[in-house]
Amino acid sequence: MPCTKCENGKYKWGKTGECKYDSKEECEKANPKKYSKMKPTPLGKKSYEEYEKELKEFNLSKVEKVELALIDDFEKKFDTTLDRDLKTSTSLIDDLRKAEVAYNKIESDYLVSLKLGETLLADAKELGVDLPTKIKNKVESAKVTIKDIQANIRNIKKMYNLL
Repeated sequence: MPCTKCENGKYKWGKTGECKYDSKEECEKANPKKYSKMKPTPLGKKSYEEYEKELKEFNLSKVEKVELALIDDFEKKFDTTLDRDLKTSTSLIDDLRKAEVAYNKIESDYLVSLKLGETLLADAKELGVDLPTKIKNKVESAKVTIKDIQANIRNIKKMYNLL
């Protein structure tokens, strides 16, 4: 109750009020507006308004924390995934470039070997010399390998176009 009994036997309104009322009823009647607006709280605790304010802040803080946690989780996942994917794609592009350079070198080497092999076959035929089957097979194998290498180079160039 907001009206409390003083040491002199009179009543006062609240803790800081003046001890001027002869009875508790007189005290409560003299302060009806204040009395109707007040809501009971445990003694020695905060006012109702303070609890109400804290409750609103707590609920808002809780929602903000959840939202911030979700934002942090999203940003962390996005940044981690993005960094990883960018590094992977950069690495893949580098690998494609290296593969293209390597395949071009291999193609060049095979073309030189194939030209030498075909010249060797033509010269042997012109001279009427029969070359060993092993040599003939290597020349034929080089022709197939060249086609595979050229197909791989085309595929690498198609992959560049996709990027």
